[in-house]
Amino acid sequence: MDKRQTPRAVKRLEVKFHTSAENTAITSDLSETGMFIRTARGVTPGSILNIKLNLPNLSARQQAGQQEIFLTGKVVRSMKSVPGLVGISKSGMGIQLISPSDEYREYVRSIFV
Repeated sequence: MDKRQTPRAVKRLEVKFHTSAENTAITSDLSETGMFIRTARGVTPGSILNIKLNLPNLSARQQAGQQEIFLTGKVVRSMKSVPGLVGISKSGMGIQLISPSDEYREYVRSIFV
């Protein structure tokens, strides 16, 4: 049974997070309250991460390119692919966002329109 409280949308966006060094990864899905980050460098559940997410520009008034937004999230689960099932299972982290910004929430809402 799916325990998620908010709908999720599949979206591949570049994301960076810091542990002992900066890590670059890709999101696999987004919701207004969280995201799944595809990475082989998972972090222990309960850890707090500073996240930099590259969003496509939302309005024609903005210059072409991407908009960087900064988020804080708590790792709620961390998964590692099972050898031999790399294409089936995915490595990464489920992140619960702490006070997501208005820009982030607006972007997620725009995906569902």
